[in-house]
Amino acid sequence: MAAPAALGFRLHTGWAALVAIAGVPGKFQVLLRRRIELLPRGDSVPRFVYHKAAELPPSEAVELVSRAEAASEESARTAVKEVLEHLGSLAVTVKAVGIPCSSRPVPTDVSAVLRSHPMIHTAEGFLFQRAVRSACEVCGLAVISAREREVWRNASTSWSLKEEEMRQQIDGLRKSVGAPWGTDQKTATAFALLALREVTDTKRGRGISPGK
Repeated sequence: MAAPAALGFRLHTGWAALVAIAGVPGKFQVLLRRRIELLPRGDSVPRFVYHKAAELPPSEAVELVSRAEAASEESARTAVKEVLEHLGSLAVTVKAVGIPCSSRPVPTDVSAVLRSHPMIHTAEGFLFQRAVRSACEVCGLAVISAREREVWRNASTSWSLKEEEMRQQIDGLRKSVGAPWGTDQKTATAFALLALREVTDTKRGRGISPGK
């Protein structure tokens, strides 16, 4: 039976860095790294959708946000399925994924979002978080979420490592994978390792509820 693997994401507005990883401390292995687009090509949906919506009449703003949500979810599903199919062709089975979660709740009322510029930024991030989560759930993956500022601590603790040791091990993966191996890839790897621990704990009968 193949060793379990997991995906990890670092999200940006309209795109994300993705890393797939397997292994155990001291022997972590990067299986894949990729930039994935979370919006369709062209100008059909603006990248900063809530900023654009703030310039429109209320009904048009709601329509634009709804269209952006549907487009981002479709783009995310396509990207995740392609990654899983590629890894499957290499006899790699992915069971879980680690993704960032928002530190602030986002109102469902678009007009409430558009009244606050800080909330506009939060909502744009949440739009892509939700798209990636939905795509991964549709593909049958357990979703493990954490705030980005907490993921290094959470991942290292889950593997019974000191945070500095976890960072050193992930930094050291550059020797085997080469560039690019910057903050995006390292952070996505930390999320992947948090999810990978969920897989290995589940196999030992100590699973954590998805979404924790």
